[in-house]
Amino acid sequence: GSWEMDYGRSDNVEQQLRSIYNELRRDAERRARAGGGSNAGSINAGADPSRTMARMIDLARMADYITASQVVTVAQGPNDIVIEREDNFALTCTFTDDTPEPVIDELGSELCGWDSHQLVFLTQLPDGLKINHRLTVSQDRQSLQITTTLNQSGSAASFTVNRVYYRFNPLPADYECEYTLSRGNVCSRARL
Repeated sequence: GSWEMDYGRSDNVEQQLRSIYNELRRDAERRARAGGGSNAGSINAGADPSRTMARMIDLARMADYITASQVVTVAQGPNDIVIEREDNFALTCTFTDDTPEPVIDELGSELCGWDSHQLVFLTQLPDGLKINHRLTVSQDRQSLQITTTLNQSGSAASFTVNRVYYRFNPLPADYECEYTLSRGNVCSRARL
């Protein structure tokens, strides 16, 4: 089916980064007051806060980029599931004898499969970046949550973005829509 992003229920990456920055700043202030001791309950305690924040910004930018699709289309065939993401690469899970087929090539490796009621895609890129997409359909089947987590091998830093989509019925292919300030989304049949 077709799914459109619900911005009100989806994560805001800038707000998440602001929260991480504030936590790193508070942690550095606590360590300074304590004479440089570490705080076990902090993000990467003892690490250079500016370096940690730089890693988080890089992960957040990538996460925002690969989760920016406003429309997602899910198609399930007898041997595969394809998640087409607008302006982005598709996530494809191919099954042989009910077993998911891993993909390994010069671009990295990808493994997909079911974890209870969630469809999971695990991607490892050659530079050590790991991407985990976890798709969950609500019980009423009217919303789809895609949780994407990125982390870099050799680093404790990770960044997670939750995107929530609601089901919609797309217009037929012979319709064109245009967004206007005065009337919102205006659709009409395409002229031949």
